[in-house]
Amino acid sequence: MTTNTQQTQTNKQYNTTFTSKQFDKFRALTDKYNAECEGDYESTFVGGVAHAYCDSGIQTDGLSARDIDTLQTYFTGETIYSVVGLDTLQTWMQEIAQDDTLVLDCVRFVQDVQRVFTKAQHKQEYALEAALAYCWDNC
Repeated sequence: MTTNTQQTQTNKQYNTTFTSKQFDKFRALTDKYNAECEGDYESTFVGGVAHAYCDSGIQTDGLSARDIDTLQTYFTGETIYSVVGLDTLQTWMQEIAQDDTLVLDCVRFVQDVQRVFTKAQHKQEYALEAALAYCWDNC
């Protein structure tokens, strides 16, 4: 059985099909990450990540408190909260530390959500926002 999600968030309409199994996995990831990670911006970690991707477009809204501690080891607050994207910060951090096992919580969460997608869903323009909006609703 597939469920069609149509959610409106900041004037965007998501029309992406997920199965009930996928929804269960998104819910489990939401619970896991909210239990393991304290959010830096929203009241929940997943809420911050979803806010960053679905609403504000400010990727640092999705950082966990642990992400901030890790990033402050290498960067100033001005650098962390600049217009540099999370992918760039992640790359810089790994170059500085020479350790590609250092992955920010927010990056890890988004990657885990994307692992639930089918190949076709990876190609859908709003699949990630739809999945994260669902996770946000389940915080």
